[in-house]
Formats: sequence, structure tokens, C-alpha cells
Amino acid sequence: MTEVADAVPVITRGHFEEAFANARRSVSVHDLYKFDEFRKKMDPAYAKKVDGSNNKPTINWPEDLSSQFNNAAVADDDLYD
Repeated sequence: MTEVADAVPVITRGHFEEAFANARRSVSVHDLYKFDEFRKKMDPAYAKKVDGSNNKPTINWPEDLSSQFNNAAVADDDLYD
């Protein structure tokens, strides 16, 4: 049996950024506001963090660690032997 090369061997930050750039919202602004008010009421730590900011969510991306997967094939060779 011939093996097919994986077209996308590692999912990277660029893949997520491309997906987010083309995504559309599926929740209304009104529903987001209701959820935010509910979360402020139920989570005081969140309320402190949000107050005084522009209320826009941000994603804190970790450093690109895709190199950790370069040696994965070596480690997987004996997985089912």
C-alpha cells in the first residue's frame, strides 16, 4: 500500500488567522452584550479585567512552537509495533 503525503502536516497560527479573517459572526451584537453583562455579574475577576478597557476581546497567541512536531514521525514509528 502506498502512503499519501499529508498536505498539511502541522496546523499553525497562520491557518487560524486565515480562518478568522474569512469567518463571519454567528451571534448578534445584542446576544454578545447580554452574555457580557451576565459574565460581569457572575465573574467578578472578569468584571475587573474588562472595566477600563475597550471591551474588545483579544487573542493572546503563544509563540510559534511548530518545530516541536518535526521529530514526531520518529517517535510515532514504534507506537503500534
